[in-house]
Amino acid sequence: MDAGVFCRLRDSLRALNNAVWIFWFVTIGLRLLALPQAPSNEVWRFQADGVIQRAGFNPYQVAPNDPRVAGKIPELARVPRNDEPTAFAPGAEVLFRIIPATNNALLYKTIFGAADLLAIALILRLLDKQTTVWLAWNPLVAYSFFGAAHFDSIILLAIVALICFLERFEQTVQSRWKFALGATVALGIAIALRPVCLVLLIPSLFALRRYSIALAAAIALPVLLDCVFQFPFAQNLFGDFGHVSRLNDLFWWLIEDTILPNWHQQYYRYDVILLIVSALIGLLCMRDWRRGMLWSLGASLILAPVLNAWYVTWILPVATWRRAFAWHFLSVTIFAYYLFYNERLFALPWHAEPWLRGIIVLPVLFAMTVMVTQRHQVLKPS
Repeated sequence: MDAGVFCRLRDSLRALNNAVWIFWFVTIGLRLLALPQAPSNEVWRFQADGVIQRAGFNPYQVAPNDPRVAGKIPELARVPRNDEPTAFAPGAEVLFRIIPATNNALLYKTIFGAADLLAIALILRLLDKQTTVWLAWNPLVAYSFFGAAHFDSIILLAIVALICFLERFEQTVQSRWKFALGATVALGIAIALRPVCLVLLIPSLFALRRYSIALAAAIALPVLLDCVFQFPFAQNLFGDFGHVSRLNDLFWWLIEDTILPNWHQQYYRYDVILLIVSALIGLLCMRDWRRGMLWSLGASLILAPVLNAWYVTWILPVATWRRAFAWHFLSVTIFAYYLFYNERLFALPWHAEPWLRGIIVLPVLFAMTVMVTQRHQVLKPS
């Protein structure tokens, strides 16, 4: 009998080891397949902003084609909007300054890809491999960082760290301050890189409860960087500070095509509405901060006036953690953006046709309907 138990235990451990190897083999293999892909043109903007800073200039005041720095910037012709100062957040600018200039994007892919793999390894501490596979084997995640070299993997890592610290905070009764401060730093980094992550503040407040005073640091970090860089949008963060190319928005196109035309394709007050709705969701979910975190961030994507495909990766760690897998369907269907993107003549904002919006949205709605139906059937008393 003892020998039989030992054999079963040995077989279980062997199967577990095989599962770990398969998990990481496929995870890394997907990213190696994406590695040779052409990077996004944003990479050259990252590099230009870093060169401008190392030359002693403010990227919010000096454009890449400025004669004082133009000769120092590799691939200047490939820098998007090289006649305008940067529009990235100050936290991202700190990151760009650290990375040295090169003639290719491999260094960016390596750094951002490493952050992606670290986020996956970290979330494995919370979830089983069968659940983590949804994030680790997601094609949009693999392509966005190892292929296109977007810096949003750092945001993923910060959000995963935030989740881990908050979960540890919930589980422990001693040394809670260190987990509260860890969560605060992670949230501050996410906000400094992408200010939209501010929507996670209220759910984090309810998670930390009487330790929520630590969240002051999450606000202090991006504010400090704003002051250092003299961030020009701080005084009018929610205003019509610029014309933007509208892209992939999931909600506002319906409003604009029916009752409220937006002829100049400006943000108007969409950012204000986005923050108010996300804040209300956070308040309504005060007793379930985990759900509040998912739907506050989800609302910010649904109400975003511009939804680049890689923005969807922000919510995928939270969706995986909460097992809200419909967001993963959106991350797959939004690949249609890469397949059918076509900028109009004279650089006018590009609009997706209704059939393309259907390709992106309808499969997600169908998946949500099926999942909700199955869940109700499981919960239904026999």
